Amino acid sequence: MFPDACWSEDTHFVSGDQGVPEWTFSGTDAEDGEVVEERGCDVFTFKDGKIVVKDTFLK
Repeated sequence: MFPDACWSEDTHFVSGDQGVPEWTFSGTDAEDGEVVEERGCDVFTFKDGKIVVKDTFLK
């Protein structure tokens, strides 16, 4: 658990029926106090104005 979890959105890209937000996650692990920072992105596929697929990747 990360009681101080925070996501910041860095950049957004949209092309056709797909969108990609790049983000950074940061937080402190409640069990061991380790500070974590991970960059990642989501790949969304849209159809008829709705999200039909969401994939998440860590960098």
